[in-house]
Amino acid sequence: MKKLSMMGALLTLGLLAGCGGGGGGGSEVTAPTAKTTTEVMAGVSGSTLALDRGSAAAGADANADGVRDDVATWIGSQGYTSAMSAAATQLARAYQGAITVSTSDADALRTARTAASDAVECVMQSAASIDAGYKAVADVRRVTLNTDARASAYLAYAAAVNDTVVRAPEGTGCASSN
Repeated sequence: MKKLSMMGALLTLGLLAGCGGGGGGGSEVTAPTAKTTTEVMAGVSGSTLALDRGSAAAGADANADGVRDDVATWIGSQGYTSAMSAAATQLARAYQGAITVSTSDADALRTARTAASDAVECVMQSAASIDAGYKAVADVRRVTLNTDARASAYLAYAAAVNDTVVRAPEGTGCASSN
């Protein structure tokens, strides 16, 4: 009986400690403040490169490969393996397509959504680890959507494809040229 009451006391103590001992959890939680584009970019490796900060969503793409020139330069500076570089380029192309797609064209939206899904899968399959894949996806997104105009265009795309269904990526999701 003494063992049971000791166990009960320990259990009660453990539950109270887990609750923080406070009354009702009234501690204030402050929401993080929104970061400026410059602050976000400071967290991206290699962001000291000059990125196009023009007001146009599309930006410069001299070789018409679907990836902004500054983003392609940034990807090239990351020291990725060739497979990872190709995957990051595919993802940048998908993000670029997402911010330039007509949000009133259902077929174009479906194509852009599928391209983005495939590209994310390709990055995740090409990365050295899950964490490296998540970081690469986030970094490419931050570099590609580096202005208010681009972020706004992406949010319009995201709103347009919200609640849509897209097929799962086939295989690794990597384009045949990867």
